[in-house]
Amino acid sequence: MRPNRSMLIFATIVSLISGMACWFCGSQLAKAFPLGGTGVWAAWAWATVLWAFPVSRAIFFRNSTSPIQGLAFFMMGLGATFLILLLLLGASGLVLGFFGWMWPRWAPWPVLGAAVVLSVWGLQAAFSAATVRKIPITIPSLHPGLDGLRIVQISDVHVSHLNGEPQVARLVAQVQALEPHLIAVTGDLIDGSLEKLRSVAAPLAGLHAPLGVHYVTGNHEYFWGVDGWLKEFAAYGFDLLLNEYRLLTYKGAKLLVLGVNDPTGPRMGKEGPDLAKARSGAPNADFTLFLAHQPQAFALAKTANADLFLAGHTHGGQFFPFPPIVSLFHRYFRGLYKHDERLHIYIHSGSGFWGPPNRLGVAPEIALIELKRGPKGAH
Repeated sequence: MRPNRSMLIFATIVSLISGMACWFCGSQLAKAFPLGGTGVWAAWAWATVLWAFPVSRAIFFRNSTSPIQGLAFFMMGLGATFLILLLLLGASGLVLGFFGWMWPRWAPWPVLGAAVVLSVWGLQAAFSAATVRKIPITIPSLHPGLDGLRIVQISDVHVSHLNGEPQVARLVAQVQALEPHLIAVTGDLIDGSLEKLRSVAAPLAGLHAPLGVHYVTGNHEYFWGVDGWLKEFAAYGFDLLLNEYRLLTYKGAKLLVLGVNDPTGPRMGKEGPDLAKARSGAPNADFTLFLAHQPQAFALAKTANADLFLAGHTHGGQFFPFPPIVSLFHRYFRGLYKHDERLHIYIHSGSGFWGPPNRLGVAPEIALIELKRGPKGAH
């Protein structure tokens, strides 16, 4: 697939930022290198490769099946971790300066070693089985028929040749072992073209639940031929909620499931989120579940009088040291929140990874949400 205009603009911006960051890293290593002029040039060459190789491979050849792709993404994560650690080293050096102390000149090199260790640790975590997060939600007014209802949410799987068929099959097996009543898939399920990834994504057809597998689009589906992927997901048996609702009945209770498209749609000539369309003709229900990909859609869930809003997108920051940085941009960032007396919110940290194969400190997850009827304030 040829890069479209949006992808090229994105690539250019990321390349410039990455280039400046990597030249900064190289300059710090060059100053600390003990081998004189030769060492300085070696450090600058290393920084150039760290920037040009992963950025070009990762952005312009994202659909590649080459194993070099994995190395490129790993180096992106390594570079990002090294940069943040260098900035922390510099900030701590300013503090130490007030007390007349300073870091030794060669300090950036142990920092680079630490970045390598952390990146390898994060690599192992990225390819580990997803952690099952059990989230009980107690609602005093819950219909008795919904007491004990199990909703399993997966999000941001980012199926690719790197996060491939064995990982997808394992994730599906984990989900099915939880015996969910309903499965919610909140977007960014794939990260490549249908032509390249059809066989890799095929195990997703194994997802099933008595009340259905309900899917909403994420932003990444629009980058890779969303229409083809939607047909594929429908063939898997997924219930596509494209600004739509479904009224389900369970043990005498009426459960309304609403889903809206991702805001990326209009930029790709597709329909964006449309709450009015999604709930047009929707009847009253005993419980309303609202699905979207991005957390800011909580405002739509509130307008829809939803009881539970599920989203993803943030990856929980994906790996150290980014969680606190990413959290600055989202009111609801990761985990369970109570917006008001009625609306509960769960923001999923992602079942896979995007870009660097790194989940240091933020494990890939499967959310098992169980509705409970009980007294106010109970957990």
